[in-house]
Amino acid sequence: MAQKHPSKVSHSGRRTFLKQVTAAGVTALATPSLIRKAWAADPIKIGVISPLTGAWTVYGKAHSSGFELAVDEINTAGGILGRKVEIVIGDSKTEPRIVVEQANRLIRQDRVDFLAGTFSSAERNAAGPVVAQSGKMLLYPTFYEGQSQEFFPGVCNKNIFMFGPEPSQQVWPHVEYVVKNHGKKFFLIGSDYAWPRETNKMFKKKFADFGGEVVGEVYIPFNTPQYESVIRDIRNSGAQVVFHTLTGSDTVNFRRQFHAAGMSKDIVIWTVDDEEVVTTGLGPEISAGTYVSFDYFMSIQHPNNKAFLEKLVKKYGPGTLMNTVGVGMYNAAHMLALAIEKAGSVDTNKVRDALGGIVFDKAPQGPVRMRAEDHQAVLPSYLMKVRSNWTGVNDMFEEVQALQAVEPAPANCKLPL
Repeated sequence: MAQKHPSKVSHSGRRTFLKQVTAAGVTALATPSLIRKAWAADPIKIGVISPLTGAWTVYGKAHSSGFELAVDEINTAGGILGRKVEIVIGDSKTEPRIVVEQANRLIRQDRVDFLAGTFSSAERNAAGPVVAQSGKMLLYPTFYEGQSQEFFPGVCNKNIFMFGPEPSQQVWPHVEYVVKNHGKKFFLIGSDYAWPRETNKMFKKKFADFGGEVVGEVYIPFNTPQYESVIRDIRNSGAQVVFHTLTGSDTVNFRRQFHAAGMSKDIVIWTVDDEEVVTTGLGPEISAGTYVSFDYFMSIQHPNNKAFLEKLVKKYGPGTLMNTVGVGMYNAAHMLALAIEKAGSVDTNKVRDALGGIVFDKAPQGPVRMRAEDHQAVLPSYLMKVRSNWTGVNDMFEEVQALQAVEPAPANCKLPL
């Protein structure tokens, strides 16, 4: 994607600036007064694979725009090592086989230095072999199921870094609250791929600590239009809570039919998927009363978030929606920039070593740290409840619980990353 040619800053000025503002190892933004006369070398090219069409299009705009916003900021601050950052976009079309094609094209034809994106675990797993064979790094932004050697090279891959939460961060901190307030009988419904299945395994591990009972568990193929039989099963199960890991258009179809059947009056939904974009699509009547847990929401009261949203609106206009995955992309771009500056190179081995342990103080949800030993991010965790009669993202969620820095469970990998 073509970028506006930014203001320009001397290489030494950029390095001095970074040293000043990264005393704690962290930051990526420079002041407008730093003006560069010429880029020092060819651009650093980053291939961004986003779901711009297909079942996950609902997430695609925030996914790519989060990265674009960060790159604009980096270039305005003088680029990285005196070099402009250039984005090359690839549309995954929400199909893992297309991810393989796009990743190969971006690496072999467009000669990108790094890859960022893919959305689902299935997409990331499809990109894993390409990353392993090519020696390129992939920055993965999405909430995911955690790392298990079973899914190598999509995880437990030294060239893949995770910027979104996994279940021990997104789910475990909030199980006790939901059980105590809404009951121990849970029905699990998810899309039929790795993330829902592995997330539910992790959920049940913690759920057992509170004497919970799983009264039903079902996985739905993508693009399923009708849920009558599933809704009937939920009704007959005696469930008090539905734990929901459907994604994309399937979330919308299920939730509309669940509400139309009168189920939302009696059964609470807890979802680890319905952030601002999806909740906006559902509307206030269908979404009211739902619990949602993530590392980021547009409405969190953090000074970093206020500044981030101001920049987002300035670039994309009022009413622009952002979510956890877009913020994961934003953080990934800035943390990559810090790692390249630290490494003094775009060499994969050097940047990989530098990225481990990097902290980004300006992350919208609060400081984020990349754990060196397993390439997982240490992130905040929020449990929110969707308000009745909300009118927009500012009054959409009521904060129920908030933890500022949750360490993920250790990656279940045979070899050190």
